[in-house]
Amino acid sequence: MVRVQYGPVWREYSKGLTNRRYLMVLGALMTVVGVVGFFLGTDSEDLYHIDIGQSIAYLVMGVFTWYVGEVWNSPIKRGYNVVIGAFFAAIAIAGFIMSAVQDASNGSNLYLFYVSHPWENATHLTIGVIFLATALYRRRFREYSVGSAASD
Repeated sequence: MVRVQYGPVWREYSKGLTNRRYLMVLGALMTVVGVVGFFLGTDSEDLYHIDIGQSIAYLVMGVFTWYVGEVWNSPIKRGYNVVIGAFFAAIAIAGFIMSAVQDASNGSNLYLFYVSHPWENATHLTIGVIFLATALYRRRFREYSVGSAASD
């Protein structure tokens, strides 16, 4: 809880799931998926196909997301969320379009990685929406983090 005074009136605000906490949790999840992807032997016909390129991408983005959530200030965190959210949403939309246009039995090549199943596209869309929603969520009171130990 953070206690803020507006003239003679005191208000208490619960921090809840802040931008920092979202970045820390999503960074940890993406890092775990990246590490686990190195040890899973998957075929292109599996429900989720994680190849070496995807594992490296998830690992790098996960560690960097974790770093951004811990070190950088709120405006930069929000900008990062917009960029990563738009990236994942674009990958999902491109995957849905490629799957609809081509025969995706062996996976659709997006020249970044293969998108082999609609569930992968749905997962990328969900990650993108979470990042964008986190960036666009307007807090009732954010300025308390300036000059205090509270972080946004």
